[in-house]
Amino acid sequence: MCGINGYVYRAGNVGQLEIAESMNAAMLHRGPDEGGVADTGFAALAMRRLSIVDVRDGHQPMRSEDGRFTLVYNGELYDFASLRRELEELGHTFRTRSDTEVLLRSWIQRGRESLERFNGMFAFAIADRRDGSLVLARDPLGIKPLYWWLGPGGELVFSSELKSLLAHPSVPRKLDRRSLEMLLVDRYVADPWTMLEGVKQLPAGCWLRWRGGEIEIGRYSEFRLDPQPCGEREALAELREKLDETVRSQLVADVPVGVFLSGGVDSSTIAAYAARAVREAGGKLKSFSIGFDDPQYDESELAQAVAQHLGTEHHVLRLENSRFDVSTLDTILDHTGQPLGDTSCIPTLAVSRLAASHVKVALSGDGGDELFGGYEHMFWAARMRFLSETTPAPLRRAGSAVLAQVAPMVSGTLATRVRRARKGLEISLHSPLEQFRRTRALWQPQELATLCTHDHAGESLRRDVDLDPELVERLEPEELVMQILASGFMTGAILAKVDRMSMAASLEVRPPLLDRRIVDFARHLPLEHKVHGRTGKHLLREAGRDLLPAAVYEHRKQGFSIPLHRWFNAEFWELVDGLYAPGSRAATLFDRAALQGVLDDGRKATENAGTLSETAASTRVWLLASLARWMERYGVAA
Repeated sequence: MCGINGYVYRAGNVGQLEIAESMNAAMLHRGPDEGGVADTGFAALAMRRLSIVDVRDGHQPMRSEDGRFTLVYNGELYDFASLRRELEELGHTFRTRSDTEVLLRSWIQRGRESLERFNGMFAFAIADRRDGSLVLARDPLGIKPLYWWLGPGGELVFSSELKSLLAHPSVPRKLDRRSLEMLLVDRYVADPWTMLEGVKQLPAGCWLRWRGGEIEIGRYSEFRLDPQPCGEREALAELREKLDETVRSQLVADVPVGVFLSGGVDSSTIAAYAARAVREAGGKLKSFSIGFDDPQYDESELAQAVAQHLGTEHHVLRLENSRFDVSTLDTILDHTGQPLGDTSCIPTLAVSRLAASHVKVALSGDGGDELFGGYEHMFWAARMRFLSETTPAPLRRAGSAVLAQVAPMVSGTLATRVRRARKGLEISLHSPLEQFRRTRALWQPQELATLCTHDHAGESLRRDVDLDPELVERLEPEELVMQILASGFMTGAILAKVDRMSMAASLEVRPPLLDRRIVDFARHLPLEHKVHGRTGKHLLREAGRDLLPAAVYEHRKQGFSIPLHRWFNAEFWELVDGLYAPGSRAATLFDRAALQGVLDDGRKATENAGTLSETAASTRVWLLASLARWMERYGVAA
């Protein structure tokens, strides 16, 4: 795993390599083992390396023998051994054992067509000295990040992280107000946008070609569900075979490999297959988990039971009596590069640091919920479609209005039920895509006009996912939720969080469930093998059942998060007040009265269950604190 960066420079410029060195220094954590910079004659390419495969060789930037191509590459190709054999049969002679050289020679042999053959997680840049072009590419699911900016003179700057990109003096630091709207609604900013005006992220499954100041962007891969009929017994046998093959291939490294283990179905299944493979090779797998003092959030006891059942060397870090510390927020922002409304960044950073003290690579269970159907949102979407088809819209509007009057007068469990019912009736009045977006929204789009101060706030909200009508119509509600999450939230929030927090600890995280072999299988798996009644991930559950204790399947699903409202302390509230004080960078973003209302709701988050959940009220405040602190630390203008 590495971090890459670079830029095209204007002829006659001096000091260009020094800028590349500065960009490299800003992401030393992504590659503490070594770094390098190359001058191609029209572009500077640089990288930081975390050595995983072929530790001794495989140095970057890597040049072809004739000096035509120069490559910088972040990631892993899981099938590099078979690709290498193919290339050797075509006459290529290799100088190293690294997958970097396999990627370079694949490009020399096949050009952009090679992208369709790669199975892995990657982002890379390759300069062609002969035609003066620079190509950027990103893996099909966006596991690895790649940001870019095109200047008014046609100069291109790119990097694995925004902090590194901003180390280039030409890149502007101005807030994108429309991205701010997306952040407030969706809790993340979807590709291709970022929170910085003019700065983009290359979408998953896409390439970008620069030549002569002009860019062209194309797509070579797109995640698209295409369920096909199949028998459950045959599908289960195939999934077990693919899981075994995939996990074994992702255990390949010249450094120690471990596994994140929460005790949930996804991570436990990966741990089971990995532990078996490592045991057969005569070793003992290391596993890592986080524990909390609040039983509502703690799964460490279950993780310990799974570890004991599998015979792993288990390590637990308990976060007890923990409270807000500004250094934690700053660390998160320094690595995410922009605000992210996913509070599980905190435990993800903690478990990454724990794992990094023992191994250099960890397997994770990311992708199971999105590919095999693990979210409660699926069942909500099905109810929304049923409600829309059976109840006239005027009745739904009237019911929502009645519940709005009742909500302030109830409390406890009843208040939660009233709030959810009212929200469901309101959301059912929209299109299927908009229904799901509003189900998950932190702020509803119509609330932006009251909160934000810029003109036309919320009137032309950017889409986080854009699906063609035929696909929306063809998929069942549960499948549509999986499609939306895999196309947007998984890449923009889940994978972004895992990459930045693990790289902050100089740890490579590999998600076997997002291997091309598993993804292609899941794309074609029919809904009947994913969801049984009110239980999701049916086939994935069965794939690990013979290897895991029954407790894994009896345990209620929990999110990987922290008791946020309890975590807030006087230091946090003092910080927030200062970040939005008159004269601060963020002071003019929001209407003062509306902002104060949000902060008041956050302070009494446990008291307003009828109108806003404790989690939502606390997350709103956390996101606003992250936004203002980010603007301050990065020098971003409003």
